[in-house]
Amino acid sequence: MQLKFLAVLVSSAVCSSLALAAVPNVSEATKASAEAINSDPVMQKIKKELETPEAQKWRFNTHMEVVRIASPSRSELRRQEELMRRFVQEWGIDEKNVMSRVGGNLPGAGLQKVDGLPVYNACVRIPGTYSQTAGAQTYAGQGPKVLLEGHIDTVNPPVLPPKDKPYMPIKLQKADSPLVKTPQELAAIPDELHFDKNGKIIEDENYQKAYKRYASLDDAIAKGGYRLYVPGYNDAMINTAAVMQIAQILTKYKVKPVYDLWVCGTAGEEGKGNLAGMKQLYGYSQDTGKGNNALNFVANISADSTRPGSGAVNYLGSYRFEIKYIEPKGVKAGAQQPSALMAMNRAVAAIADLKTPYDLDKNAERTTYTVGVGECTKAPEGGRSEECTLMVDMRSPTPEPLLAIRSKIEPKFQEAMDAENAKFGLKKGDPKAVKMELVWFGDRPAHRRTNYDDPVVQIHWQAADTVGIDQRKALAEGAPSLNDNVPAAVGVPTININVGTPAAGGGGHTWYEWGIPGDGRAEGNRVYRMILMGLMAAGYNTADGKVVKPLLDPMGKRTTEEVYK
Repeated sequence: MQLKFLAVLVSSAVCSSLALAAVPNVSEATKASAEAINSDPVMQKIKKELETPEAQKWRFNTHMEVVRIASPSRSELRRQEELMRRFVQEWGIDEKNVMSRVGGNLPGAGLQKVDGLPVYNACVRIPGTYSQTAGAQTYAGQGPKVLLEGHIDTVNPPVLPPKDKPYMPIKLQKADSPLVKTPQELAAIPDELHFDKNGKIIEDENYQKAYKRYASLDDAIAKGGYRLYVPGYNDAMINTAAVMQIAQILTKYKVKPVYDLWVCGTAGEEGKGNLAGMKQLYGYSQDTGKGNNALNFVANISADSTRPGSGAVNYLGSYRFEIKYIEPKGVKAGAQQPSALMAMNRAVAAIADLKTPYDLDKNAERTTYTVGVGECTKAPEGGRSEECTLMVDMRSPTPEPLLAIRSKIEPKFQEAMDAENAKFGLKKGDPKAVKMELVWFGDRPAHRRTNYDDPVVQIHWQAADTVGIDQRKALAEGAPSLNDNVPAAVGVPTININVGTPAAGGGGHTWYEWGIPGDGRAEGNRVYRMILMGLMAAGYNTADGKVVKPLLDPMGKRTTEEVYK
């Protein structure tokens, strides 16, 4: 017998409304910074180049060449290696400014491994001039840094394919055709993009079908356009390819920030990736719930949205437990001794009776918990399942109710095991007793902003106005779960924006994820806005020798000074 159930229990749905409310107060210093940097001749050259057909094609080609490299969470090593090769061999970045290492090490970080596994970040530095100034401040020898990032992992495929099959095909289908319903149907599509032996896209007939930009899905249908199927098209390689262009173009134009700018493709954003890339960068230990920020980041700007105008400023937190119940091997069906299946069922029943803080007080923060998956191994003939695994997920936009529900749920796992053993007069450790094992623990720390006038929010707001792209009437105060959860929890101001610009897309987190190239000129302006945001935070040395001061202090926030392994 093999048992499995999905999403069997949900309590108190999270309020993650996208209602618009907050409007930041932008200081005169922020406005002046944007104006001074944007008006610099070098910056205007960069802006103009990013809008060109050549720069648009650079983003598309890089997107396609990199997205096809299978890169499931915690197995991003091949995509990391390719990006790091391109940094030096194609994009002109000095090897000394490649900060991450193939294999997962990040020198200077206050934590190296997450869940005992390597972290495959791909990071480069645009060196600043701050260390040359009188009275420069450092933290443990680390100067101030601003991080610009997009993640490089994808949900599918869930497992890294063999070395001899490292690539996912990019299939082309007319935009007016019905979406595929099965993997077999997707595989049967004859048209796909082609690449040479060096991994470079071939601009053949299929390329001409694929690389056309549209305003919307309706526009693509009307003009005979194609959708492109490949996992990670939208989440998040359309953004990350654009972020990588920032490293390339700042290097090309020899841009000199004041603080160092780091541009990173980060690992482990999705699901059981556990925000590993950001935990390494910010030295965040899920065992202590604290981060040392040993690299001394003072601001964080992430790109992981395909919705133009978005800007996430609050972050939904979660705790995730994967618990396994194990009974001795060879137990016959009907045997009178503890059962892994019954232990798991007891845990589910006990959790079902729990009340969240919101259940008890409607003025409390809304909180959710879900028993997402319960699964048992296939039982041999005449026998019983030897192992049953339970996944439990708790979510809240603020830390306090999340900790409160965790304190209620976590003890139930062992109580269920003890109750099942006690039914047969056994205790933990007896040969016939059921055992329990914590397989995996996920921690995405919650954060709700209390100050919508912090420097990074002001920078975001003003940069949109200065560039003339994605201006809004107010900030969206909803709380998604993103890479930003980590810097926010550590105290480093952060925001998550949109850069990559599809005309349409769908199938996120599935094998049939798809997208259609969108407005390339607007996309170029979004890339430029992200550059402007980074330089406003870090400061900028203008072409005529003036210095636009950083808008953030040189000492980054942290919640501990303990350095982790």
